[in-house]
Amino acid sequence: MLTLQVVPRAGIDAYRLLRDKVTHEARTWSWKNKAKTRLAHKQNKRGYIEVGSADGVLVAEIRPADKDDTFFFAEKFIGRLVAWFEPSLAAINIQFRDDRTVDARVRVAHDRAPGSCELRTSHPIPGARQG
Repeated sequence: MLTLQVVPRAGIDAYRLLRDKVTHEARTWSWKNKAKTRLAHKQNKRGYIEVGSADGVLVAEIRPADKDDTFFFAEKFIGRLVAWFEPSLAAINIQFRDDRTVDARVRVAHDRAPGSCELRTSHPIPGARQG
């Protein structure tokens, strides 16, 4: 599974940029749910990208219906981020996670704004610094 962190420049909320662009202007991307946390592509509606925000950083988990579509979603999503928001972004980080060893869930907290999330893991991530 792929998880992307889209880090904006200072004072910018990357999730809000994406939400507004997809809601009002995008032609190939649309929201799969009313909460605007699942992003679907016109060419592949079976899978989606789960998105949320953590202090302005956009957190996106690629969730393809077929594991072979991971590349499709990663390529289309990263390409759109660069095309739409390059001047507003500082970094796009990609994390490769093995579903068999890491049981992570992105959960939208009830006390936060729509699209905000926490990343919780039930197992330590190999190579990650434990605090």
